[in-house]
Amino acid sequence: MQNGMHGVKYCLLGKKLIEASNRSGGLKPDHVLVDYGSLIPKGNVLDLGMGEGRNSFFFAKMGYEVEGFDISQTAIERCIEIAKNENLKVKAEVKDLREVDIPKGRYSLIIAAWVLNFFKKPEAEEIIRKIKEGLKRNGLVYIAIFSLDDPGYEKAKSKLELVGENTFYSSRRDYFIHYFKEEEFLSLFPGFKIVYHAKGTGLDLEHGEPHYHGFIEYMGQK
Repeated sequence: MQNGMHGVKYCLLGKKLIEASNRSGGLKPDHVLVDYGSLIPKGNVLDLGMGEGRNSFFFAKMGYEVEGFDISQTAIERCIEIAKNENLKVKAEVKDLREVDIPKGRYSLIIAAWVLNFFKKPEAEEIIRKIKEGLKRNGLVYIAIFSLDDPGYEKAKSKLELVGENTFYSSRRDYFIHYFKEEEFLSLFPGFKIVYHAKGTGLDLEHGEPHYHGFIEYMGQK
């Protein structure tokens, strides 16, 4: 799998998807954040769905004030442990991303990597609205999501209940998943300057048998 998918560790496993987030991705940050890190103004970084902190640690090492949230107690405990061992200042808290209050105009960078698919579409859009408001002027957002090209989309169409356009529900495991269209996603950031945008398919070698994911990666500047 290409570097941008390093943290992807999901299969369709219900709420465990959100709890797992990208915590299995080790400590390697997403490549887009590394490539464009020099563009991010010094200040505060918010990591939504931070997992064990791989992206957060990268920015803490660079001197940013970093805070993050994840629904997984296990992931947050591990993040705190690693931060302590590495002498890194990262504020990590267990919280559902739908319940996170994002102060307006506070952050130089907000990250939501491989997590927004696992909400109903209106919930994901509301999180994105708060992300946009939370950025400083010239602040950046990095989002990575699964696209309609993901093989999981075809599986969802045959096995899950369709509850909205490209949104599915599993009654057996009680979870929603939404697959984004490229134009649908980009339309959520009017007025933002595109710093990086990629859409494609990547081979995931990180867990289980090799398999593919369809993805969209985006970095935009307010």
